[in-house]
Amino acid sequence: MTAIIVTGAASGIGRACAERLLADGHQVAAFDLDEFELNAGKKAFTTVVDVRDSRAVARATDQARERFGQITGLVAAAGVERDARVTELAEADWDLVLDTNLKGTFLCARAVVPHLRAAGGGAIITFGSVLGRAALPGVTAYGASKAGIEALTRAIALDHAREGVRAVCVAPGTTDTPLTWQTVPAEALDQVKREAAEDVPLGFIASPDHIAQAVVFLLSDAAAFITGTSLVVDGGLLARIAASH
Repeated sequence: MTAIIVTGAASGIGRACAERLLADGHQVAAFDLDEFELNAGKKAFTTVVDVRDSRAVARATDQARERFGQITGLVAAAGVERDARVTELAEADWDLVLDTNLKGTFLCARAVVPHLRAAGGGAIITFGSVLGRAALPGVTAYGASKAGIEALTRAIALDHAREGVRAVCVAPGTTDTPLTWQTVPAEALDQVKREAAEDVPLGFIASPDHIAQAVVFLLSDAAAFITGTSLVVDGGLLARIAASH
């Protein structure tokens, strides 16, 4: 029985990953900054954790190890977004985004790797974004954090490959989560979603479970030879040239 830590598990992609892993028979330690519940029965260990706090991350990771006996995976899905142009972005917002997304991923990986090593190996799944590779107006901090996570993931993979630890970054495209629509007025949401779907070559935006299914695959033995790389799950968005002629 595998035991996997999922951060950002209260909503969005993190919650979808936790729920799908539970449904597939895995044990899950679900971490989030906000209090939350999962319909998880006895297999889930849920706790409030700020991934920016190294002591809190280490403490919760050790508690998960005590609960389940071993840790075999990490899904580092916790993330925030604050958008503004570089000349208008508050320093506090830059720090919040980089500390949560990039530093938080680092702190969780640092806490988990010794447990994966003790378990004889395992996998770390991190989260980049199409916005770490191509920009939209105002994604100053978010894009930088996601590009950094891809680089961090490659380093983790190389540093710990001979210990049986794999690291892969998932880079989602437009996904139907609260984070994606956080700045959209309620009265405009349906229209914005329709327009976003039109931008995707496949013609629809991802559900959180679309991303979770990719994560479950990357955690599985079927992905045993995949490490140090990224999987873009974007419906073809990055393959599209914006020019109309």
